[in-house]
Amino acid sequence: MDEPGQPVTRARDAATGRRSSWLELFFDLVFVVAVFELGGLLNADPTVHGVLVFAGLLTTIWWLWFSVSYFADLFDDDRPPSRFAQLVAMLGVLALAASLDRGVTDDSVRFAVLYALLLLLLTGMYGLVGWRRPATREFCGWNATGFLLGAVGWFASVLAPAPARYAVWGVALAVNAAMAGPVAYARVRRVPVQQSHMPERFGLFTIVVLGEAVLAVANGIGDTGWRPGAVAIGIGGFVIACGIWWVYFASTFDPEAGNRAVRGGRAVIVRSYLYAYGHLLVYGSIVASGVAVEVAAREAVHGGHGVAGPLLGGSQLTLVLGCVIVYRGFDVRVGRRVAFAQAGLVLAALVIGLAGLPPLGTVLLVALAWVVLAVIERSAPPVWRH
Repeated sequence: MDEPGQPVTRARDAATGRRSSWLELFFDLVFVVAVFELGGLLNADPTVHGVLVFAGLLTTIWWLWFSVSYFADLFDDDRPPSRFAQLVAMLGVLALAASLDRGVTDDSVRFAVLYALLLLLLTGMYGLVGWRRPATREFCGWNATGFLLGAVGWFASVLAPAPARYAVWGVALAVNAAMAGPVAYARVRRVPVQQSHMPERFGLFTIVVLGEAVLAVANGIGDTGWRPGAVAIGIGGFVIACGIWWVYFASTFDPEAGNRAVRGGRAVIVRSYLYAYGHLLVYGSIVASGVAVEVAAREAVHGGHGVAGPLLGGSQLTLVLGCVIVYRGFDVRVGRRVAFAQAGLVLAALVIGLAGLPPLGTVLLVALAWVVLAVIERSAPPVWRH
């Protein structure tokens, strides 16, 4: 047990560096199922209503992924009790994913109770660490309180009828995300010593959502019988996924970003939550982009209501916004040419969202914008100031 006034101990020495463990990779695999279910929901209802449902449910699922991942990043405990807690969390997420096949309208009470139990699990995880390690007690107390309040809100939501129940979920998530994170770091007298590998964890989750986008492209081609128009759209959709991958891992991803935040002090750590929470917009936009390509292939062959353009355009706008927020988390500066290329992607998104272009033209225009952005960012990468 750590003595009062001593730094927080870790299972590995900071000098050795850190990489994702096999358990963390296994943990991410569970979320592949949840993301797949959410993509299916959006594909079935790509309207404004469907987008709002998708965004809300993705936020709840992502918060669990981030919360458990960040706990593991903080304390790096690979002993059997910690492994057991994460495996239990995985089982809970699988249960939540099983409730997403038709949305949560029919099973919202069960979804709320399962979610509240998972937040209680996180409450106990922080409480146990705070009890065992006195140097972390204040910090763990703030986090445990945040998750406990979140759990109380989710349990209480079962008393409210829909759609008020969903509003209670939103408030509970907001309180939880504020207290178990930036408020905790802003208020505690001593922040934990940490050797962070969270940028790698974010990068791995980016691969998860890109996998869903690529799967949607394949489904768009296969479900339409390999029609030439659908194949061309599928190729364009794959180019979009490649462009997102290229730009993210060439400019947005920095394996040492978390450690620089830790070394930068309390204010930099609090600001870094923009980097963390901004990824939610990035992830949702990537999944929506893949679904939009699948819908575009369907519309090109069978006709439709023209929702692919607005969905694809809107997803690109939120993706650029997410990247900007991520950049602000560490005061990343981009050059003028990159800024112009990003503005070009925004312009393309607005055109396809408002002009009612044919599905093939919609996808190819966005694909071209991503190719241009990837080429320019390759020659003028952003500068990380922290």
